[in-house]
Amino acid sequence: MVHLKRDFLDLLLGIGFLAVGLVILLFTFSQALALATNPGPFLQDQLPDSQPGARGPTASFDWNGLGLDISFTDRSTQGDAQITSWDWNFGDGGTSNTQNPTHTFASPSSWQVSLIVRDANGEESRAFGQVTVAPSQPSSGVSMGDPTAGLNVDLSFGDILLPIAVTMLTFGLYVVMAIVGGMITKAGWNLVKPKPETIRVRLKPKDLTQAFQEDTAAMAAAAQAQAAPLPPPPKA
Repeated sequence: MVHLKRDFLDLLLGIGFLAVGLVILLFTFSQALALATNPGPFLQDQLPDSQPGARGPTASFDWNGLGLDISFTDRSTQGDAQITSWDWNFGDGGTSNTQNPTHTFASPSSWQVSLIVRDANGEESRAFGQVTVAPSQPSSGVSMGDPTAGLNVDLSFGDILLPIAVTMLTFGLYVVMAIVGGMITKAGWNLVKPKPETIRVRLKPKDLTQAFQEDTAAMAAAAQAQAAPLPPPPKA
């Protein structure tokens, strides 16, 4: 009876877990199926924005000078709107907002000069130039563009983790349901063919000693009875 109650309880718990697992599994499977059949919006969220927008300016400049005095000439080209501002940084702490500035560097060295131009649409571009100056030495050169210009990668990690989580959850539910199914099968089999009951009896040490002494006495009496001489046969 004890085994039957326990197996019946295991069967009910297994069926309950199986029902909950099936509901969750169906939900996650429907999400994964929807993603597999229509991956367009998901993939579009992961790709950079490729929609054509306003064409911004392209910053560029050159320089020429003698000694520490260098003249800079803006060579930037505008995009869809006119360039409205020029932000120069000469690397030695000096700055300027004029289009074609002249700067006297603080000391002979190699300075990284940058120019940021912005247009009326708010678009901007950056250019760099490594300007080396020394007393009584001519200096000239052309800037380089910003290598990171035009890169606009915006990955949505939340959308990337969603299908991974759905896949892992689905796999985990398959494992749990396999275990629960085994429990249900075992419990149902035990209900159909229940195991025989096992009776457990606890004996104290003194009971074992008493039983051993009684068995020993009985064996000794039996041995003594076998060793006793037989009575003589009756006389005729």
